[in-house]
Amino acid sequence: MKRRTALAVVLLVAACGADPQPRPLSAAEAERLALARFANYRFRTANFTATVPTGAGRIALRGRVDFVEHLGYAEMSTDGRQDEASGGLLQWTPAAVAFRGGPGQAAADPPPPDRWQYRPLQPGPELDTALRLVLGLGADRPDNVQLLRQSSARWVRADTIGDVAVDVIDGPRPAQATEAPEAARVRYWLDAAGLLRRVEARVGDRPDPVVVGFAPATSPPPDPLAAFAR
Repeated sequence: MKRRTALAVVLLVAACGADPQPRPLSAAEAERLALARFANYRFRTANFTATVPTGAGRIALRGRVDFVEHLGYAEMSTDGRQDEASGGLLQWTPAAVAFRGGPGQAAADPPPPDRWQYRPLQPGPELDTALRLVLGLGADRPDNVQLLRQSSARWVRADTIGDVAVDVIDGPRPAQATEAPEAARVRYWLDAAGLLRRVEARVGDRPDPVVVGFAPATSPPPDPLAAFAR
């Protein structure tokens, strides 16, 4: 009898310590997720860091993004590489990207006026997909709360980033995701005020996700290059 009682206690403790199972969003969680991109738009500018796994090495980005003008500006480096194409400066919009090659450059203001190479922002490549993801995390209106509650979005767990408590939420699966649907999700780290602190997304067939971390901006919006100015 004592052995059965002891076993029951062990099982109870193990169950209490188990990770929570993902569940549908509550009304409050759906509302916070619906407002997250709109909050970025209202604050306009955010500092960000990102890591992007690619076939040519892991790319690191550090810079800031203007969610109103849909403009990003960042310094870039690639782990283990020092060639001209492995690092430099990037500026991009939803349609195009400008690259100024050369490792060790800082994203200073205003951007340097020369040696920029322009090309369209393309679907498919890991870097371009990550750049598009960063710009897409701001919107001029909230998302639909009811649609989020009815979707496949899930609360995953409570967590912390530094000393900030966050909820980790898997966004809805894309409608076209027929294979490996979990890999197609975007995962959000939302604080109690509804601000995005981190985002992860799978890109292509890479085993590691793109990871983007956000912090309040300490500089004004980036100055656009002449080719990007409206």
